[in-house]
Amino acid sequence: MYRFEPGAYKTPEGFLPAIGCYKIITSSSEVFDYVLVNVKAILKTEDHAVEKATESLNNAFKKRKATGKDKTVGESLHKEGYKKVDNPLIAK
Repeated sequence: MYRFEPGAYKTPEGFLPAIGCYKIITSSSEVFDYVLVNVKAILKTEDHAVEKATESLNNAFKKRKATGKDKTVGESLHKEGYKKVDNPLIAK
């Protein structure tokens, strides 16, 4: 099971919508696993990138609810341009 958190990934060109993916170990324990970034959307501000990531997640979960299939979330995000980034640089 995973928990997803919208955010932004900074590049020299601007900000990419990003989704942090946390693997749930127990009801009170999780571990960061990877980040998905939308390589098709370079936005000027961090706030806009976070808004886009939030919108993308909401749309993906609406599609999941409509189909009843978990894989719909990944397919929806992939279709929008999200790619997995292993070992990203994370600002705290």
